[in-house]
Amino acid sequence: MCTRKVRVVRYSERASYDRDELIRLLSRNFICHVGFIDEGEPYVIPMLYVNDDQYIYMHGSPDSRLIKIIGSGSPIVIAVTEVHGIVLSSNLCGNSINYESAIIYGRGGSFINDSNEKLRVFQLLINRLVPGRLNDTELPTTNELESVAVVRIKIEDFAIKKRDGGPVISSDRHWEGIIPIIMNYGMPISTNNKPIPKYLMDLIASRKPT
Repeated sequence: MCTRKVRVVRYSERASYDRDELIRLLSRNFICHVGFIDEGEPYVIPMLYVNDDQYIYMHGSPDSRLIKIIGSGSPIVIAVTEVHGIVLSSNLCGNSINYESAIIYGRGGSFINDSNEKLRVFQLLINRLVPGRLNDTELPTTNELESVAVVRIKIEDFAIKKRDGGPVISSDRHWEGIIPIIMNYGMPISTNNKPIPKYLMDLIASRKPT
């Protein structure tokens, strides 16, 4: 995948163009930022997404500007970022962030109209958000599925960039090192007084810092 629109120039040694690595990064996350042009003006909108090995999927109101633009086949750019730590250097200009990110160029042009395929996308999404929830939820009716627009985005090009390790500019004058940033989940808050399901407690336990 190296006939590229996007290629990392600065710190090119931190780049990767491996598709399997991209899929792993996408599959660990569920929030992205989507950039697009509408009537000559640039926009960036945060979106919930899910992916399989072939496509990225998003959903929204059929009247949503972004959903219409994606469905029309206009080019878009998608950014996904994980922040892993704050890097502190003795030198003020040497402070940095450890991260892994991807910039993806894609093109929609495909509304999903088949109810079974729409349902599959929503099943993928809930399994991404909360494993185990699918067996503890009500499936949507055909009318409910028809009221939501689901778009499929083909990945045309991408680049991954990441940083790890300590400060590049280093000295012994002040404390230097890395403050890890770890995502964990808090205790679920019931809004209907139902007992907390085991799959939620399992999810919380899996997100505890080690």
